[in-house]
Amino acid sequence: MFTRKVQKTGGSTYFVTLPKQWAEGAGITTGAKIHLIPNDSGALLLVPKSVSESNRCTIDLQEWEFDRLQREVIARYIAGFDIISVRGKRIRPEQRRMVREISQSLVGLEIFEETQQLIVLHSLVNIKDFPVHKTVERVFDITKAMLADAVIAFCEHDEELAHDVMDRDRDIDRLVLLVARQFSLLLRDLTTEEDCALSRPQFLHYHEVADQLERVADHAAKISEAALALDGPVVKRVSAEIKARSKDSNEVLNLAVRSFVEQDTDLANQVLEMREQEGQLFAITRRIASENQPAAASSVSIALDSLLRIAEYGFNIAENALDAPVSSSFRPAGS
Repeated sequence: MFTRKVQKTGGSTYFVTLPKQWAEGAGITTGAKIHLIPNDSGALLLVPKSVSESNRCTIDLQEWEFDRLQREVIARYIAGFDIISVRGKRIRPEQRRMVREISQSLVGLEIFEETQQLIVLHSLVNIKDFPVHKTVERVFDITKAMLADAVIAFCEHDEELAHDVMDRDRDIDRLVLLVARQFSLLLRDLTTEEDCALSRPQFLHYHEVADQLERVADHAAKISEAALALDGPVVKRVSAEIKARSKDSNEVLNLAVRSFVEQDTDLANQVLEMREQEGQLFAITRRIASENQPAAASSVSIALDSLLRIAEYGFNIAENALDAPVSSSFRPAGS
């Protein structure tokens, strides 16, 4: 940390000197322009031009399987790098195919250059083009449809629909990774606050809600997997119970997301008051299922556990709905 004394010139202008070592490292010379950006915390951010120009990284490619290479690329995508270079002595066709498949699984990541030793990926994502509230709304819409279809696929043993639900889980992953990247950029570069029109504490809540919705989608896919393990449709009484519990979880989720979007703390509290009742209802359904269709007990148990967890994720979103307005209203002393 550097300390400087504030001075005054011309009777009205305050100024401070820049540390020489830092200025030289940032490429600042006489006549260079820098941006001064006020922040909600009360701080003033000084941003040299070199910050945005150095946002690149390199991956030294090794004999990795697809999953390892995907983790390496995604880690840098989430970290917020605009240019990701994949470098190797000789990149094999199979490795190129893997890089291409990974780039297609991430929003806005495109291959801009290819040689025998190098593949250069550019992120074309602009925060202004993907407002986080719109992204979270889209995630919720897809997730809600996945959950409804997963329950139908389970009760009716519709294998085609079950596979379709599992395929849609990838769309959720792409959007949630985009939100994670935007949040990382916001943490690294405060200049992006103006672009997304949200402070870091506000964006954190959207990031957490997106994460909870991703888990809901994962459980919708899990219910679909359980459907594929069944020998046939579940019996009528068990089907009715599962649909009833699905309706309960859906109500929790819908009201929780609405309370977050509208910043309605009264509604959020109403949702949280439903928590104790949920566990009791699921215990009753589990008993009915074991008595009426013991052969499907394992798959039914998986479906019910997922529906119960989905309700819990709804409660977590409701808690975010309570916290978000507090973060929005915070202002430091003197700001």
